Amino acid sequence: MSDIAGAPKQSGLCADCAHVRWVRSERGSSFVMCRRSADDERYARYPRLPVRTCSGYERTTDSKPERE
Repeated sequence: MSDIAGAPKQSGLCADCAHVRWVRSERGSSFVMCRRSADDERYARYPRLPVRTCSGYERTTDSKPERE
């Protein structure tokens, strides 16, 4: 998953979740960070993809998820 633009289709529910943050490392790798993990230890900070089920999933109302 080296291209953030292509990542959503491979990330499952994270692709359009309101709590996702796309992170790109200095080396160019892309990661999905779950912002729910900051307040709730049940959620992995960097979940294993693709995420098929998640009790914290909320579909985003924004057209573009947050990216870094």
